[in-house]
Amino acid sequence: MKRFVLTCAIGTLSCLAAVPVFAAPCDGLAAVALKDAKVTAAQIVPAGQFSPPGERPAGGSNPFKDLPAFCRVAATLTPSSDSDIKVEVWLPANGWNGKFQAVGNGGWAGTISYAAK
Repeated sequence: MKRFVLTCAIGTLSCLAAVPVFAAPCDGLAAVALKDAKVTAAQIVPAGQFSPPGERPAGGSNPFKDLPAFCRVAATLTPSSDSDIKVEVWLPANGWNGKFQAVGNGGWAGTISYAAK
């Protein structure tokens, strides 16, 4: 029984240690220094206000109108001298459901698939 209690206590403490004490504000993420990467933008996007860069929604409708507010972080990854990899991470402004979705288009496609939201 003592072993069970000790195991539970250690498990609980290790989980608590993994929880960050505070979260950085969205705009503060632009100053984060990363090896082989540079954050190029970090901004809060209000609920329903996202519009993909350089694109105009067809027929004036916004396919992103139901998105809640989020922190949009854009970065350029340069793991080699000839790399120029663009990525975005959308972090919930609040109420994260604990799920993670990643989308991509592979290899040499050269675009960010906003429609895959």
